Amino acid sequence: MNERDLQVLEQYPFTVNGSWRTRGAFLLDTSVGRRLIREFSGSAYKLEKEQELLVHLKKCGYLVDQVEPDKEGRLATVYREYYRFVVKESLDGRECDTRSESEILKAASLLAGMHREMRGFMEVGEEERVRLAAPDAVEELGRHNRELRKIYAFIRRKNRKNEFESAYLHCFPGILEEAQEMERRLSESSYRKLRERAMSEGHFCHGEYIHHNILVGGGQMAVINFEKFALDVQVTDLYQFLRKILEKQNYDLRLGSRILQAYEKVLPLSEGEREYLGIRLCYPEKFWKLANYYYNTNKAWIPGKHMEKLERFLAQQEKRVSFSREVRYNFR
Repeated sequence: MNERDLQVLEQYPFTVNGSWRTRGAFLLDTSVGRRLIREFSGSAYKLEKEQELLVHLKKCGYLVDQVEPDKEGRLATVYREYYRFVVKESLDGRECDTRSESEILKAASLLAGMHREMRGFMEVGEEERVRLAAPDAVEELGRHNRELRKIYAFIRRKNRKNEFESAYLHCFPGILEEAQEMERRLSESSYRKLRERAMSEGHFCHGEYIHHNILVGGGQMAVINFEKFALDVQVTDLYQFLRKILEKQNYDLRLGSRILQAYEKVLPLSEGEREYLGIRLCYPEKFWKLANYYYNTNKAWIPGKHMEKLERFLAQQEKRVSFSREVRYNFR
């Protein structure tokens, strides 16, 4: 650790016995247990609300990575006016195994329980609605579709095209049609009513509930990295979790059904929520992510793995659409 980090840690009510670098942060062995310190560039207001959520969940019995206040009670510590740092609890455990059905189902059940506790615990006024609300999903899909068309136009203008670019042009018409259809269906669905209810009743999402942020250890599960928490339709978390798992499990219909059952055993879905989930799952999100990555990085060199991901997405296309239909019409 450098002098700056050491001076920052002097502002905390613990002593540091050792430290080592981890992804984007330092892991600390301290007199009060493991802690994690990283530079912070977010909103102080949102950090305060995040801590309010974490304290609430901890009181409800959930293992979460609370923020450690400094000696003066500040959640973000300032160094020389320009740098801010946050210290959090570092929870033991390994990432949730996406090949373990028992862990996946336990994580789905855990999410439903957390969602139940993440409703109405915080007073939500106009400021919270403005500053903590997730983007409107209809507008988000519309933006994604515009970006897909822009990338298509960019590639078409190129004289020489690499393998990824040729594949993109070939599959683009059918995928764009599907993407636009999902945007239309979402705009005509009850989504906006669900969103308004989430805003008025104070429903919060984790924001990135995926296997990387679910830790398993000692017979327990912990949930970390709530930085993207937001006021939103909570099914959005379930959608992200399902999509990530099913992409890795080749859209296994039986597994997807069991994940939904595990969630609904704790927190049943309404017809509108089920419709919203099905539409989001049917939208070609992975295709947009791959295209967006391509457009915003070095276009002259596309990693072979990127092409493999596109091929996998195309191979799973039929199963993904089929699963999304099952969610909307058949799974109960």
